[in-house]
Amino acid sequence: MKQCPTCSRTYANDKQKFCTQDGIALVDAHSASAGQGETVRIDSAELDDEITKAISKGLPRMTGSGFDPYKTTVSAPQETSAIPSQKTEAPRAQAPAAPPPVAPVPDQVAAAPVVPQPPVAPGPPAQAPASPPPVTIASPATNVPPPQVAAAAPVTPQVVPAAAVAPTSRPAKKRSKLPLILGLLFVLLLLGAGAVVAGYFFVLKPMLEAKRGAILEPRGPKPTPVVVTTPDVGKTKPETPKIEVPAYSPPAGAMQFVNSNANLTGKLAEHYVDFSFYYPKGWQRDPKSGVAGATNFVQVERSLPPNYTLENYAVGWYSSAGSAEADRTAFSRLAENLSAKFEKTIDNYRKVSEQETKIGAYDAYEFRFAGRSQPTDKGQFEIWGVAVFVPPVDGGKDGVTLLMLATSLAPELRSVNDVGVKGELPMMLESFRFGK
Repeated sequence: MKQCPTCSRTYANDKQKFCTQDGIALVDAHSASAGQGETVRIDSAELDDEITKAISKGLPRMTGSGFDPYKTTVSAPQETSAIPSQKTEAPRAQAPAAPPPVAPVPDQVAAAPVVPQPPVAPGPPAQAPASPPPVTIASPATNVPPPQVAAAAPVTPQVVPAAAVAPTSRPAKKRSKLPLILGLLFVLLLLGAGAVVAGYFFVLKPMLEAKRGAILEPRGPKPTPVVVTTPDVGKTKPETPKIEVPAYSPPAGAMQFVNSNANLTGKLAEHYVDFSFYYPKGWQRDPKSGVAGATNFVQVERSLPPNYTLENYAVGWYSSAGSAEADRTAFSRLAENLSAKFEKTIDNYRKVSEQETKIGAYDAYEFRFAGRSQPTDKGQFEIWGVAVFVPPVDGGKDGVTLLMLATSLAPELRSVNDVGVKGELPMMLESFRFGK
């Protein structure tokens, strides 16, 4: 025996599956008495043709504007907070044009599986609404008289109570812990890297440096430290290492020049430097040098009558930083400035070389140049020159500039590389000394 769990109707035919009153799936009478059965969802293909025919045969048919149990009943969905159960939406049926809408028969309509209906007489197709409400198919009742047709009343949508909707409980989706684990691993990796770097700089590196120092430090008794009073930097100058210069033995008949500021004025007096050197007896000293208004401390020359220069030697000054090491960055600029002046007075002027050099025991910097003279009675001859910057050795602010000129008229010279090496100019370079 079957029983409807909603309206409690009983049916003796065990093959009947749905209630003819409300369309709810039938359950065994014994299980219904024990408790409420669950709604069974069944496909229309599983319905028994004999049961469908028996239900359809027992239903009265009405023609014209009477009740038609095979028509679709429209009901509006109820707004409820319960989780809606899964529903099978029946395909949209085309309502016939002639019969008016019919009010729903059952008081409570629950979602039921789609039951195959007999074909509906063809009619003009109805316009589908923009947002059609859900359609619920209600099975016809066998023992209910035909309902009254409301001629003018509008179709009232049937509200399905919340109790009729069987909530479907869905298990909450379990969140993955993989991102959290990856994040923790990344943080641990950063902390480990930071710890390794900190350990290297604060532990390992000092140990390695201490070990390296212990290896390099010679073993033996350590000298007793000597306490030295710190000098007053504002009153004293830093000591410049003294250069031991060997004494010079001049040849017979050589003349010595010792610089003096007795007659100097202007720039020469402001940048005065003590120095001395020897030169050959046959050389002539320029009377215009070493006096007030002069540009050189001294100038001596070996000439060819009437006034052709063979070799020439002059000493001037330049502003120094106190040593060769301090002036090393300024040497190129000094050479460029002096070279620009020679270019204006010597024809076909060109700078040949530029490099560090030695003048006796002193570190110096030189550049060599070449050019041609103006047309003379002896024709045009080659002019060669060397400019040397010698920094001070006492930490002073002024150094000296040694300028050597020579021409191709001197029989001993063949190129610019012979200037200061051959001829009589080497005596002045070898005998040059700072101081009195």
